[in-house]
Amino acid sequence: MLRNLLSRKNQPASPTPPFRMNGIVLMYHHIGRPHASDPWNMCVDRSAFEEQLSMLSSAYQVRPLKDLLDPGVNGQNKPTIYLSFDDGYLEHYTEVFPLLQHYQLPGTFFIPSGYLADRSMLCWWEVVDHVFLDHHPVPDLNGILLGPDVFDEQAKMSLLVTEQTTEEMFAYHAWHNRMKANPRRQQQWASAFLKKCGHTTDVLPAMLSENQVREMAKSPLVTIGGHGFHHQVLGLLPRRKQWKEIIENKKHLEALIERPVEVFAYPHGHYNELTPELVKQAGYQLACTTAAELDNPGITAYEIPRLWARNWTAEELHLLLEKLFQQIEAAYTQQ
Repeated sequence: MLRNLLSRKNQPASPTPPFRMNGIVLMYHHIGRPHASDPWNMCVDRSAFEEQLSMLSSAYQVRPLKDLLDPGVNGQNKPTIYLSFDDGYLEHYTEVFPLLQHYQLPGTFFIPSGYLADRSMLCWWEVVDHVFLDHHPVPDLNGILLGPDVFDEQAKMSLLVTEQTTEEMFAYHAWHNRMKANPRRQQQWASAFLKKCGHTTDVLPAMLSENQVREMAKSPLVTIGGHGFHHQVLGLLPRRKQWKEIIENKKHLEALIERPVEVFAYPHGHYNELTPELVKQAGYQLACTTAAELDNPGITAYEIPRLWARNWTAEELHLLLEKLFQQIEAAYTQQ
């Protein structure tokens, strides 16, 4: 899939030595807000999510993300799970936060804080999703570009072609990756998309406010993490712009919640050989990817893998976690 192709990174020079993972980090995005179509399975139904939390609270020990760095966690009776939520959606406050309080489970929220500071900014990735996943038929997008470009060709070469593969699917993946590679034009193109649909920003998922982030951060269950100021693809940016995205996000969040922000997640899961060291220099103690390399003994604290949580039943998630814990144990035993 083109998303996976673009998300690949160059192997960085490790800023820290490898360490042993003492648990599995679950990664969530949308809770309770399904798209009409969801090819990346990013949406988890609220009832399924609550069932997952109920199972996790009884079958595992769920701990704050920073405990990943504590070797003493390995000695606990139950396997360890860490919960993370990306992108700073309003539903993380209205749906997720109350459930974490109910089950007394800690969670980490990775927030691209530029969308808190400037409420007029469009979450371009959500605009693309709306146009191709929720709007039927997909509007005529001619005129936004002068003509086909390399991203159209990449989509056609990279997607697995089946009888179900459509031109709209090619266009969807091409636009996602075109937007990622052109940060200066994201807002312009996103505005043009909405205009083509005849829609306003009301159709997009709402984002957290600064006051909601402050309120959540006061809870001992909540860890606030960085996710880039504007949610840019760091691995495609030069060093100076990467640093600006990383450090402005950290400073903004720390001023907002009045405490250190020490954990980070790479936006879109993308980084290059420079990024982990920049994250470390900014003062972060660990950084998460979107890769599911859970049984890789060579990972570092700045390449933490995560399991993308899907709309599974509690039983399906439990069976998968048990299998993964066995694979992780086997990988470290074979070292």
